[in-house]
Amino acid sequence: MDSEKFRALLKASECGSLTAAAEELGYTQAGLTQMMNRLEKEIGITLLQRTKHGVTLLPDGQELFPYIKNFTEAASALDAAIGKIRADDNKVIRIAAYSSIANHWIPVIISEFRKENPNTKFELHVGLPEEITRLVTNSEVDLGFMSKKRDQKLDWIHLYDDPIFAVLPPDDTNGDDYITMDFFQDKSFFIPTYGADDDIIRIIRDSGIEPKINSTTVDDATVVSIVSHCLGYSILPKLILDGAKGNVITKALVPHEHRDLGITVKSKDTMPLIVKRFIDCSKKIVKEFED
Repeated sequence: MDSEKFRALLKASECGSLTAAAEELGYTQAGLTQMMNRLEKEIGITLLQRTKHGVTLLPDGQELFPYIKNFTEAASALDAAIGKIRADDNKVIRIAAYSSIANHWIPVIISEFRKENPNTKFELHVGLPEEITRLVTNSEVDLGFMSKKRDQKLDWIHLYDDPIFAVLPPDDTNGDDYITMDFFQDKSFFIPTYGADDDIIRIIRDSGIEPKINSTTVDDATVVSIVSHCLGYSILPKLILDGAKGNVITKALVPHEHRDLGITVKSKDTMPLIVKRFIDCSKKIVKEFED
């Protein structure tokens, strides 16, 4: 039922006049009269007695009066609660992310988001794919920035196709403009353990090659440093290479490879409004990065 019509009815009863009630509520007298007529038609009960002296509640209207009052007060309380949720930015958004995303995207997204939500606080967890998935699944964080997995079970929001490049040491003599995965057969190969490892292993497995993968536990920057010191080769996503320091050669892979970066959440349907706003801001910022 439309609570606004019942509020207007209470105001008409209080004023004893449709004209006076219309003035207070900002309606025309004709508009308020039509509203009362529609209300009585909807519920099938005549509520107001209209005379040349004004309006009064009929016995049925008087009997319903306390229920109508309770209904309008509850509706007002609900509207106030909804408004508070929409306006309240004094909340904490809990984020988990790959280190490369935490370094490049998250600070820019948070900075932009705080322009309209200055009181929002953030918790940031940097982790591996399995850890991020666990944190989201257990509701320990609100959302996770990571690459999409083939067995993705949580809800997924795509953000960016992050191209993956071949990474060669500075003394490599290969003169081609691009590299195929066959190039890495039997070569010393390094894989980072923070973020990109699943995607790199997937590409190696799909290509059918067998490079000499070094068993190490190192981060993205260390892999770049290792390659720059001519100790081996790798393939890495653009987002990692953009922030890497090291004298390496990067070349496009053929066929083209990428990792699908996005946001994983437990349920898109039950996200708090403030988290939905943050995701919308993330989409906007990442699109600007692409452009």
